[in-house]
Amino acid sequence: MEAIAVQNLPSKEGRARIGIMARAIYKPLREKLEKERWGEYIAINVDTGDYVVAANQEEATRLMHVKYPGALPFVIRIGYRAVYHFGGTGLNDGKRP
Repeated sequence: MEAIAVQNLPSKEGRARIGIMARAIYKPLREKLEKERWGEYIAINVDTGDYVVAANQEEATRLMHVKYPGALPFVIRIGYRAVYHFGGTGLNDGKRP
């Protein structure tokens, strides 16, 4: 997997736009993925609209880099509002919708 240099990362505004675009791609997939792949990770390539789903963030990112070397994927944990949380049960209270 090719490393992305810090100086090549998007600006704060660019990252915000990527997040908006990724969530727009995820929105129509959300219901199906939450039923079938709850708790897994989706890595989204906002340049192509393509995505991969894997059991963990590292594997989702690796699979995206295999398909699109040099891509900067946006990762979402399926069924959760945050990829990571500290303590407690997380932002969704550990319950499926």
